[in-house]
Amino acid sequence: MLIESPCIGVCLINKEHHFCEGCFRSQDEIAQWIALDETQKKEIVELASERQIKLISF
Repeated sequence: MLIESPCIGVCLINKEHHFCEGCFRSQDEIAQWIALDETQKKEIVELASERQIKLISF
């Protein structure tokens, strides 16, 4: 299965939690995205989703 980038075009790294406000990936995860295999991409998408839930529920 092809994992697409979770980018939604809101590219702003939050200075408090250091994740993108749009996709909740770190700068390293964003920069490395193109070189990752599908398993790694899936893992990052899952981590980003967990971050979003955690950070928004504050």
